[in-house]
Amino acid sequence: MKAESLLLLQALEGWVGQLFSGVKTCKFGAGQELVVEGTVPSSLFLISSGVCRVSWHGLPADQAPRLGPGAVVGDISFLLGGKATASVVATEPVDCLELPRDALELLTVQDPSSALPIFRALAAINAQRLLEQTHRQELLDRSPWGESQTLEPEIGRVISDFKDAAAAFELALRRTEHDPALRANLANSFRAVVRTVGEFFPARSGSEPALDCPALEVLRTELLPYLLLTRSAERMYRKPRGYAGDFLTIDWMYADEPGGAGELGIALDRCFLDEPAAQAVRNRRELLRGELERALELTPDRPLRVTSLACGPAAEVFDLLRDPELASQLELTLVDVDQQALDHVRQRLDRQQLERELPTPIRLERRNLLHLCIGRQHLDLSPQDVIYSIGLIDYFDDRIVTRLLAWMRDTLKPSGRAIVGNFHPSNPTRGLMDHLLDWRLIHRNQADLQRLAQAAGFAPGATEMRLEPEGVNLFAISTRD
Repeated sequence: MKAESLLLLQALEGWVGQLFSGVKTCKFGAGQELVVEGTVPSSLFLISSGVCRVSWHGLPADQAPRLGPGAVVGDISFLLGGKATASVVATEPVDCLELPRDALELLTVQDPSSALPIFRALAAINAQRLLEQTHRQELLDRSPWGESQTLEPEIGRVISDFKDAAAAFELALRRTEHDPALRANLANSFRAVVRTVGEFFPARSGSEPALDCPALEVLRTELLPYLLLTRSAERMYRKPRGYAGDFLTIDWMYADEPGGAGELGIALDRCFLDEPAAQAVRNRRELLRGELERALELTPDRPLRVTSLACGPAAEVFDLLRDPELASQLELTLVDVDQQALDHVRQRLDRQQLERELPTPIRLERRNLLHLCIGRQHLDLSPQDVIYSIGLIDYFDDRIVTRLLAWMRDTLKPSGRAIVGNFHPSNPTRGLMDHLLDWRLIHRNQADLQRLAQAAGFAPGATEMRLEPEGVNLFAISTRD
């Protein structure tokens, strides 16, 4: 979800069912239009789940942008008071929060102070759009060797070394040579680029707009053509599901099998998958399996009730299902906002069911976790032994994380445990994530997660910390008293 759009959602929380009763949920089927170019939209929409395509007159179909969870639709025509300049069509089932224009305008007149957070959020969203469009145009207009394109000598050197390594690798392929030394040199030069970017450009939180820096635009111009040859980094940059770490990207990381355009693209994807951030994603799968096995040992009651929030490909669940004895002791609920993620899990479950009987009841639920924690959606669950989310909270600010943790706590049995994962500030891949892939997460340390757990109602001393072997993914394991 786009961080700037979270500002709008947070502003909504204060008046849902109170000052602004006009906010409601709505659904669109595949092919239905949220907004029609040339008409005056009657509402603004905040996409909760699903993906939409944006088009306007004269835009080639293959260049149509995609909007995913967190995107706002209809805001420009509302702010300018005119007709929509583009059409927005659902490419799959889409859930939205709808803000009728009439109700928002009435609130503006009757209680301006309550409407102010919304207009601030809309201003932040449109300012970020303008920055992104301006930067893209600058890249198109700028000469590759213009005077404005300057980099620190050390950055220029590591980029030159990387490009030389890529050229040597590609040349060897044309000669049908497969020199391990060239592959190693490519990996080392890629690693040097990632480290240097992290050293020279300040970290950028997911709650902040992208860094506006001419040198960084030069860096993107130099390196993005290479990253877009990969399978994993290319998908993160394109964000076809609306955010970088979607279920398929994570599944590719778990599988640890590189892909991409040609041999160079595959080799560069191998470099990306060897980065500490990608290794940490794989490590968290094993760490979580260990925590679930530990819960089976510590909890005498059966079945052990476990819920996964933002389950994605649910690889750790399938790890447990390989052991029939363990699987028979579990009752699993998997929750995700992305229907494609749930369909992916269901298809894999069906394949395993054909191969052998699965003794474990597995329930798949499509829910928006933000709506759950503010009470706009509900999920009927028996008190749970374990409830976890390993790749979600670093997209959200402290306020939302506190509410989600409080909801998780309320869903647990006494002595039940909530497990959440967050990227740690020591993440050495952060420069690549922040500045080249636009995968800006809110990194947190142990003190941050302790503070959030206590704010959510967990007792002091009830939260233990675990780092996976790379030291990049931090886990907070909180026990309900």
